[in-house]
Amino acid sequence: MTCKQFASLIDSYLNGNLSGEKQEAFERHYFECDHCYLELKIAERLHFQKVLIALKGKDAPKEMPFVSAWKWKPLLAAASVLLVVLLSIFIIDHSQRSKMLYTISAFSPPVYMKSETRDAAAVRETDKAFAEAMRYYNRKDYTRSLEILKRIQDASQNPQVIFFKGICFLLTDELKDAVKKFDTIIENMNPSYYDEAIYYKAIALLRLDKKGKALEQLNHLAEMFSPYAPKANALIKKIADI
Repeated sequence: MTCKQFASLIDSYLNGNLSGEKQEAFERHYFECDHCYLELKIAERLHFQKVLIALKGKDAPKEMPFVSAWKWKPLLAAASVLLVVLLSIFIIDHSQRSKMLYTISAFSPPVYMKSETRDAAAVRETDKAFAEAMRYYNRKDYTRSLEILKRIQDASQNPQVIFFKGICFLLTDELKDAVKKFDTIIENMNPSYYDEAIYYKAIALLRLDKKGKALEQLNHLAEMFSPYAPKANALIKKIADI
């Protein structure tokens, strides 16, 4: 769903006229798009404000007293100011929450060791490009490491490359790309990096201000028999009150 399609459906959504796949697509979009989420919240506040404007003339309802222009214009002006104030508060709260989630999601990059043997058949240490990329990775030059990792052929079949590419995306704040790489590991149920992919996907989601989806990943990981379960539980406790 595009942002333009989303905007055209806001009134229908607030009036409860969306259902089925269209409602799911609408809700999925505003969860993923901060701009549209903000637009929806503004429309929601306006939608549920009951404003009555009386009309003067023969068609005006008799039970509604006439309110002259000089009386209702200040009210509209005040309402506009209130809306700006509420919007400012919302933006500030949203910004503060995002900063808190980003701070809480601080992590130490997973260590890569040359003796790494997981999935050795798929990833060979003799791969010069991968070895070079990981030399930069260990020097904390994640941008350069990522540039080299992107050039490796058949990376889609190489779980180690996919995982460390996701980590480099995460470390360079290319968060949506990081999520996609970790999803590839998770969807393929790759045992070498499955637990780690769930954990670092949650980190990326927190930095994207997707607290609910991050908690889904962390709760799933916390229930697993995994060395990452304690980390997941600790992170769940930190973000519980945000």
